[in-house]
Amino acid sequence: MIAAAGTGGHINPGIAIAEYLQKNGYKISWLGTPKGMENKLINKTKFQFTPLSISGVRNKGLIKMIKLPFILMISTIQAIKALWLSKAKLLIVMGGYVSVPAALAAKVLNIKLIVHEQNAIPGLTNKVLSYISDINYSAFTNSLKGSQIIGNPIRNEVQKISGPKKRFLNRKGPLRVLVFGGSLGAKVFNQHLPPVFKKINEKNKISVIHQSGENMFDLLDQAYKNAKFKVEVKKYIFDMDKKYSWADIVIARSGALTVSEMIQSGTASILIPYPFAVDDHQYFNAKILEDVGAAYIIREKDLEKKLMDFLTKLDRKKCKNMAMNAKQLQRYDSCNEILKACTSLIK
Repeated sequence: MIAAAGTGGHINPGIAIAEYLQKNGYKISWLGTPKGMENKLINKTKFQFTPLSISGVRNKGLIKMIKLPFILMISTIQAIKALWLSKAKLLIVMGGYVSVPAALAAKVLNIKLIVHEQNAIPGLTNKVLSYISDINYSAFTNSLKGSQIIGNPIRNEVQKISGPKKRFLNRKGPLRVLVFGGSLGAKVFNQHLPPVFKKINEKNKISVIHQSGENMFDLLDQAYKNAKFKVEVKKYIFDMDKKYSWADIVIARSGALTVSEMIQSGTASILIPYPFAVDDHQYFNAKILEDVGAAYIIREKDLEKKLMDFLTKLDRKKCKNMAMNAKQLQRYDSCNEILKACTSLIK
């Protein structure tokens, strides 16, 4: 059974693990929340889904904190029931609030527990659970107690992308820029990038694909009106593998999954860490790429000026070099490592 909820950064690596384990003969069940993103994503799979009555409490006020012990007790009982009925022999938790009742339930039932941390700076939940788990895995650093670094599990279609050396062969035309801010889009990108791109195009010809999110599609589409360069505005990007293959450089936040996909696909990037991320973990995720010359970090407050300076001077040769540097960080087969651990723990 897998427990993951909240953001795509927790859920999508969980799905990658689940699909890989399923292909290798494992029956998969999922613990999440009734209203989270995972509810929609798991419905598209064949996994049995059980919602738990828990939600995040950070910055949610005193009343929520007072209710927490009762909510935790109820959700743990729900998790015990789900684990019992599914006859689960092993639980993999990906972090986030749903992992706590799930892990407690596993301990009550004496079920083996694996913890996977996706970020360079671990979340509080995984820090705590790492002391009661059987195996701990980290994506980038040995940040959890006794953890092994295995990278982040990546969806299958991204793993199949051709390397940068092949992609850039004989590529011509304007510089190709892909912009996305996660499943909901990033408001700051939608507001600030269109005028910046229009100015950049006067000095360095570009072509843009910009993911807006659903709520800002019309405004962004209007903002690009009369642009003197090719631009596509999309609410969502469902074929991310094709977009990575198309792009010379990506502009994005630096969530764990994004950074891992830059590495897996071998893609150059300009990363703008979300300024309110817990413990500034997105900055430290981005540093992994910047430290090897695979990415350029811009703080949100400096976005317009620094992006203008960087993109105006950028050429395809530089993008290729950055992409090659990113690809060199790819050293792990995360899903296979977890498969071996599962086999070892439940044999």
